[in-house]
Amino acid sequence: MKYVIFLLSFISTGLLANPSPADVFSMETTACFGTCPAYRVNVFSDGVIVYSGEAHTELEGTYRLPDNPELFQRILRLLDENSFYKFRDDYGWAGEGEESPCSEEWTDHPSTVLSLQFAGNIKTVHHYHGCKGFDREQELEALEKTLFELIGLSGYVGT
Repeated sequence: MKYVIFLLSFISTGLLANPSPADVFSMETTACFGTCPAYRVNVFSDGVIVYSGEAHTELEGTYRLPDNPELFQRILRLLDENSFYKFRDDYGWAGEGEESPCSEEWTDHPSTVLSLQFAGNIKTVHHYHGCKGFDREQELEALEKTLFELIGLSGYVGT
């Protein structure tokens, strides 16, 4: 019996020492001072999809959506086709002493945050929608819209 307990503790310790993080894509929109929908969706590589509606969405709360094993691969292809890794990390208000990518900055807009954790790498693009006139702006907005449609969020978020 002692041998079995020792063996089980050794195996579980070995597994915990070398965790392999789950590959996941997430899309989040933040609130504004009005009625902008605020939500987050995580699409895992195994097909699990978790949606969390925070404010001004059709469905508020956290829910597991129907599994879709092909969705993660479709998202990867879409991100690759749109050179996701070549987008800047941040399109928004620049910090003191930093150069802003925006030619205009408007207040009271939501942000969209796209993040991909894949093969041990993480890429996040923060897009404040009050940041206007930056390089690849139309491409990023089109990508966000396509991802929204591909994931099938309109019934959960609204339009």
